[in-house]
Amino acid sequence: MQSDVLIIGAGAAGLAAAARLRDTALTVTLAERLPRIGKKLLSTGNGRCNFSNTDMQPTYYHEAAPFVSALYERTPPHTVLRFFEDIGLMSLSDEGRLYPRTNAASSVLDVLRFAINSPNIHVLTDTEITGITAGDGFTAQTQSGETLRTKYVIFAPGGAAAPHLGTDGRSYALLKKLNLPVTALRPSLVQLKCRHPALPSLKGIRTQATVSLHHGGETHSETGELLFADYGVSGVCVFQLSRFVPEHPENVFLTISFLPEIPAADTSTWLWERISRFPDLPAENLFTGVLQRMIVLAILKDAGISREKRSGDLSPAERNRLTEELTAFKLPVVGTLGMEHAQVTRGGLALGVVNPNTLEALPGFYACGEVLDCDGICGGYNLHFAFTCGITAADDILTKEHTGGITHDPSA
Repeated sequence: MQSDVLIIGAGAAGLAAAARLRDTALTVTLAERLPRIGKKLLSTGNGRCNFSNTDMQPTYYHEAAPFVSALYERTPPHTVLRFFEDIGLMSLSDEGRLYPRTNAASSVLDVLRFAINSPNIHVLTDTEITGITAGDGFTAQTQSGETLRTKYVIFAPGGAAAPHLGTDGRSYALLKKLNLPVTALRPSLVQLKCRHPALPSLKGIRTQATVSLHHGGETHSETGELLFADYGVSGVCVFQLSRFVPEHPENVFLTISFLPEIPAADTSTWLWERISRFPDLPAENLFTGVLQRMIVLAILKDAGISREKRSGDLSPAERNRLTEELTAFKLPVVGTLGMEHAQVTRGGLALGVVNPNTLEALPGFYACGEVLDCDGICGGYNLHFAFTCGITAADDILTKEHTGGITHDPSA
């Protein structure tokens, strides 16, 4: 089979690229390994599909910020919003997070599905690309033995996170066969496994907190809703920190401030004032109306304070220990829940070999989305990045076709 453009992967980046190329003079083959397109899109944002954000800063992409800055200068964030408006999607903002107006991820997939319904686009499902060679254009082989020849490749197979949704990382092997470097893969935006005797009793409790991850002399902090589980902790603030957990954690731990609205330096004063107001309450009731009971009991146990002790009888040393537990309750980290539960992959195709203005890793070979070594925070940033990649790659192909073909200068 011969086509002008072969798109590998019908996820966010691949579908955006195909939609951008519809009704052009180019013939497009969109190859998807799964029986249906866009499966992972349907699960994003708890089924609502948080596809973008009104506050789109490159710094939200960690070490990849310089690359993202150049990419977003080439294809500004409003381009993605206009793209979706043009294919029929209305959006709504929830504290800056952008969702389809229907609050249904299926709406995002549907407008993309309708957008690629074009005579010049041929969709192949149940089609896994098992090999790619570069020469006079590119030749790809499928698992069924079919050969696909093309002038351009848009490589958008996804990463290694959430393998049950079809992104199990097997496509990185294709990059290595093309002698393209792939950095170490780790889960990001994922729950953390911790060790503490109170975890079974805390299971299911939600609370606002500032959570700090300590590792190798570095500290990273996030504030938000914290969810306890029997295995450890979850919640957006935990997801944001998860990318910093090494594959084999040693001396990695979390500290939790259960009163994020009170500066840590003022907590001791706040505690003394509360004790002064309620001196006759037993310690286990001192924080009624502030913290859930099981959290209080865990704090008291770690502080070595009897739950029955009269609050007014707490010694200065006990008050200091209680203040410490309120502001820095310690949870040793033993790992993450892994790629099976992760929302995104940290690592991938090294950005140093990819031109951020075109997304070419080789002349005519474009790498897009999660397969790149770029991961953002929660809030629509990873999907927006993927859509931007697909649009940018498609636009560059159209530019090359208009100006006479592929350049062999990777810096061009």
